[in-house]
Amino acid sequence: MLNHGNPSVYATLTAECAGQQNPDFFWALHKYLFENQDDLWSANREYYVQTAVSFGVDQAQFETCYDGTAGLEQVMELDNGRRQRGIFSQPQFDINGYIFVGAQPYATFAEALDANLE
Repeated sequence: MLNHGNPSVYATLTAECAGQQNPDFFWALHKYLFENQDDLWSANREYYVQTAVSFGVDQAQFETCYDGTAGLEQVMELDNGRRQRGIFSQPQFDINGYIFVGAQPYATFAEALDANLE
């Protein structure tokens, strides 16, 4: 099994591969996959390919990325970097080294951002 679970890895890989074609594809798929997380537990390669294609991604180019090793290696490298920084659950937010764990009220973010802008 991969570090942060196969559904998360392949959802991330899907967004990354789509984003290589167009950053708008990354964000559209990121949003869709996040909103449909329950579907990911039973998702297979075909699910990810068809989902990406339904957003307008070129299938051949997507499959080359998805099936290749470079995209998966990049996703795993990002995951390992997250773990080395002590981030083991999500959501977590890093604002100049200050880690916020879990959902936070707007005021918490505003205070941290304002402090970093000074």
